[in-house]
Amino acid sequence: TVKAPLDKKEVRQAIAYAVDRDFITKALMRGVSKQQRSPIVESSPFFNPNIPAYDVDLDKANAMLDEAGMKAGADGIRFKLTVDYIPGPAEQQQNVAEYLKSQLKKVGIDVEVRAAPDFPTWAKRVSTGDFDMTMDVVFNWGDPVIGVHRTYLSSNIKPGVIWSNTQGYKNEKVDDLLAKAAIEPDQARRKALYDEFQMIVGDELPIYWINTTPYHTAYNKKLGNVPVSIWGTMQSMDEVYWKEPR
Repeated sequence: TVKAPLDKKEVRQAIAYAVDRDFITKALMRGVSKQQRSPIVESSPFFNPNIPAYDVDLDKANAMLDEAGMKAGADGIRFKLTVDYIPGPAEQQQNVAEYLKSQLKKVGIDVEVRAAPDFPTWAKRVSTGDFDMTMDVVFNWGDPVIGVHRTYLSSNIKPGVIWSNTQGYKNEKVDDLLAKAAIEPDQARRKALYDEFQMIVGDELPIYWINTTPYHTAYNKKLGNVPVSIWGTMQSMDEVYWKEPR
């Protein structure tokens, strides 16, 4: 959000209108992943369904880029961007980055997909601001204070630290809302604070949210007390036991 042309909200919104979440989740991810349009996962009681969806609209995306002063040249290109992705399973990262390259070309944005040889290389690029756009995965965990705040608080812009506010996003109102939501004991008032937060970042789009990462747990039916909560197999399994001898 601090590098041109992505420092303009209208450019970020135009990119959002150019991306088709439906195609990504149904075609690239074969229907095993659900669309996500908010920093707070849609299954959370704090999710605000009124957050802008930015359903794909190439005409609107082109018009917004024109209005933002990003006119296309004789070759049809408005500007160039790079997109990085986390090395690993292609379904959640590389395939989507390659899709962005072809899709954003339709609105005059020339995208170079940058592969990283390993995770530390990607992490260094992103944590030090050496990127234009990047694919990423950030967990909500059990409460927004744990998993959501870290990405949007201006106090968490920490060069060299991955999964912080690596996009350099600053908004005093957002800082205030998150600070209040962190200590608000009343559920309804807390939701109202998160609702307002989501509408602000949904408009300013420091991040464009695509999908939730699908996790599935397969286990033997003879096992007891299998972890099937939101923590999955990341929680302690010291109480898992065999119901009967194998």
